[in-house]
Amino acid sequence: MADSPALAQLLLENGPLTLTLLPGLGGSVGALRHNGEDVLRPLSPDAERSPLETAGFPLFPFSGRISDGHFTWQDRRVALQPNFLPETHAIHGQAWLSAWRVADSDEARARLVFEYERGDWPWRYRAEQDFQLLEDGLELTLSLTNKSDELMPAGFGWHPYFPRQDARVKVAVDRIWKAETGMIPDQLTRPTPAEDLTDWRVVDQLDLDNAYTVATPSAEMEWPGRRLRVDMASDPALGHVVVYAPPGQDFFCVEPVSHAPDAVNSRHSADVTGLRTLSPGETLSAKISLKIRAV
Repeated sequence: MADSPALAQLLLENGPLTLTLLPGLGGSVGALRHNGEDVLRPLSPDAERSPLETAGFPLFPFSGRISDGHFTWQDRRVALQPNFLPETHAIHGQAWLSAWRVADSDEARARLVFEYERGDWPWRYRAEQDFQLLEDGLELTLSLTNKSDELMPAGFGWHPYFPRQDARVKVAVDRIWKAETGMIPDQLTRPTPAEDLTDWRVVDQLDLDNAYTVATPSAEMEWPGRRLRVDMASDPALGHVVVYAPPGQDFFCVEPVSHAPDAVNSRHSADVTGLRTLSPGETLSAKISLKIRAV
């Protein structure tokens, strides 16, 4: 990789596992490897220097799309700039497109921090990612603190990319968010057999870009040809998951997130969408654990 501030690397190691972080490129992960095998799709040296080309990136202070970037909160009209052109929507917040700083690190742990000052998102906040590399996996704790003096709508998530190859996947999904038209889902229904992931599915047979509610925040992934398995479990605060398996690509995504897409505009209540309200100074936290092993 070129030597630039955006691509400055931080390497963590523990036993068979190595984790490369790219704080300057949206607080992204550059690679996660187990005995030299890629657990996440690595950032290629020839790839565009974008979080979308990395092994994974954080979603703060919301995940998914906000329709046309507009919503009303506490009688305040909020207008966000589109950040994924040519779409008119705002997506995934500000943190994934900003540089993070390394607040603390040692051989197997790093804490990355992003401080947001007021902009088109009217509330100040602090986002943190605490990476702990274990001998048998990775623990990632996400934290979001409202640094403003007003109530703030809040959510977060993580957007990892897994290598497709011969992968199969099983996710404890319950219901699925779907849209009649367009890209903003607002209907919660039972998944069809083609959308159901509660039993093992071959990723190459999927065509999904959907958010689900989950009975338990967990997912299992296997690559039989590489004899590799990942068990992902999340705290209850991450009560939704986005599964993105586009045909013809070399990756798929299983993204633990805290709320439904466009939750700030939803006709559903917060106990359905997962949208949180943070008081001034309040922090929302959740842990994601990846257990990695040869099979």
